[in-house]
Amino acid sequence: MRARRTTWLLAALVIGAAAGGCIFTPREPDGPPSGDTTNWETPITTLIVLQNLRAAMADENPTNYRECFTEDYAFHVDPQDSLDAGQEAEDRYADWTRDDEEHAASRIFGDAAEITVTFSTVIQPDETQPETCRQEDYTLTVAWESGGHINEEVTYRGRASLWMRKNDSGRWAIFRWVDRRTVVTNSTWGTVRGDYRF
Repeated sequence: MRARRTTWLLAALVIGAAAGGCIFTPREPDGPPSGDTTNWETPITTLIVLQNLRAAMADENPTNYRECFTEDYAFHVDPQDSLDAGQEAEDRYADWTRDDEEHAASRIFGDAAEITVTFSTVIQPDETQPETCRQEDYTLTVAWESGGHINEEVTYRGRASLWMRKNDSGRWAIFRWVDRRTVVTNSTWGTVRGDYRF
C-alpha cells in the first residue's frame, strides 16, 4: 500500500514538473550591491594600487581611497612645501597618518566637482620583495566648485616615491609617500593635502 502511494506521488510530481516547468528553479546569482559603482580591484600588484588610487579620486570615494594605504602609513611633504607653509608647517604636515590622508581626501572631495590623476613611472618596483618602491611623476587636476579656488581648475604636479608593502593575503598598499616637486614653482599634491588637513 505504501509503495503504491509513493509511486502515485512520484508520478504526480513528474507530471506537475512537465506541465509547469521544473519545481527546483535555480536561484539567480547575486548582482553587485545596490548603487555600487566603485572601480575597486584587488591590489595584487603595485600597479593596481595606483589604478585604485586614481579611481577612488575620480569617484570621490574616501573608503576606497583609504584602502590604498596601510595602517602605519606616513606622508612626507616636499621640504620647500613645508618652508612655504611657514609657521603653519607643523600643523599642516607633521606626523601625517592614514587617518589624516582619508580626512584630507574627504574634504577635497567635498569641494571638488571633478578630479583626475595621471601617473608616469620613473622607477619600476621590484615586486619579488615584500616591500618595494615605485617612483611616479603625477598630475592631479581638480575642478573646484567651492573652497579657496571656487570655479577654478587647478593642476598639482610632483614626483612621488611610493613605498609599498605586500600583506599576508598578497595585497599591496602604500606605507610611505615621499612627495617632491619636479619644478621649483609647482604646487604639489602635498600642498593641497596640507590645505585640507583640518
